[in-house]
Amino acid sequence: MTSEKKLKAEQRIGPHNIDIISLIIGSLLGDSHIEKRNKGFRLIFEQCNNNVEYLMWFHKILAIQGYCNEKPPKLHKRIKKKNKVFFHYRINTYTFNSFNWLHEMFYKWDSSQNKFIKIVPSNLNEYLNPMALAICFMSDGYKAGDSVRIATNCFTLHEIQELCKILALSYNLIATPQSGGVNKGHILYIHKKSIETFTNLVKPYMIKSLAYKLGKN
Repeated sequence: MTSEKKLKAEQRIGPHNIDIISLIIGSLLGDSHIEKRNKGFRLIFEQCNNNVEYLMWFHKILAIQGYCNEKPPKLHKRIKKKNKVFFHYRINTYTFNSFNWLHEMFYKWDSSQNKFIKIVPSNLNEYLNPMALAICFMSDGYKAGDSVRIATNCFTLHEIQELCKILALSYNLIATPQSGGVNKGHILYIHKKSIETFTNLVKPYMIKSLAYKLGKN
């Protein structure tokens, strides 16, 4: 593991196995983001303290395969709007030159904001396997009554509509965008008719502590 850390970013060229790719793809559909650095890119993953077991599981997978430091993430405190205190954990992977394709896939330059913004990739159907879908759900999903909702508020309505098409074509899931509230974008709503199919897809990849998100299924 030590020798991996000493490698320069341009020497970390992969190849990346399918589990790592699925982990990254699924988390990028949630709160994770890829940060551009001088000689490459790194993945940044954050979760609130309520989801610490999931974050530690996420960290363990990355650390075992040499993608980040072995030391467990520490709890951080952030003061948000109206002095609200937010506790969270953060994982930074090592910088990889070979993460460039993921950045190109998930980001586009927005000249009005003068920065890169995250998007739903046009070729997501090639990578959204059941494990990636489970990662996305564990990160930002929840059961609501007879349906499932996934917080996709950072994406545009059109992008979520395209994501719904991918879920329909790839897995026969009935999904639609749903308002997240005033000025809060849209969330992904998976219809109750598709809950059994969705559960069968993601359950094998979910950690036990988050099984409650699927309700009694």
